[in-house]
Amino acid sequence: MENRRRTILIACILAVVLIASGVGYALLAKDLAGSNQTSTPSSQAGQDKAIRLADHDATVYTATDEAVTLSSIANGRPLVINFWATWCPYCVKELPDLQDIAEEYADTVAFAFVDVTDGQRERKDDARAWLEQNGLAELPVYYDTSLEAATSWGAHALPLTVVIDANGEVATSATGMIDPTLLRGALTALA
Repeated sequence: MENRRRTILIACILAVVLIASGVGYALLAKDLAGSNQTSTPSSQAGQDKAIRLADHDATVYTATDEAVTLSSIANGRPLVINFWATWCPYCVKELPDLQDIAEEYADTVAFAFVDVTDGQRERKDDARAWLEQNGLAELPVYYDTSLEAATSWGAHALPLTVVIDANGEVATSATGMIDPTLLRGALTALA
């Protein structure tokens, strides 16, 4: 009987923690959505120089396990890196808008949808199946199976979108759902 009470108490505490975390995240996401969510490296306190792709280049993998670097994906063009995972509700909610934007700017901007594939919460095969089921199989998705890219770019919260100009400097970035209008504006300015 004592073990059952202890188990119920632990389950209740865990439920309260999860609910509080969810409410906190929802409030934070709401604040981000209502504010100017983009920033440039020069406007961030304490930064003296621009953040460059070359300083954070990382290897990611195609669906066929071909290793590619983020800089090779950019290939001298502006690059949008979107870190996401299927378990992230805000990530999956924004992907259709980002797919539309990727199609609109495909001639002038490179896109890398980097699935944070940790092998536990997110597996490559599961992510590929999810993309197929949701009509997103045409996205230029890369898998960060070693978490090299996520670590290098500090993708501790998802989604994270980074816009890099043709010179390899970060033009803007946003954690949380990105406003499609703001992203289009940033990409138009780079074109």
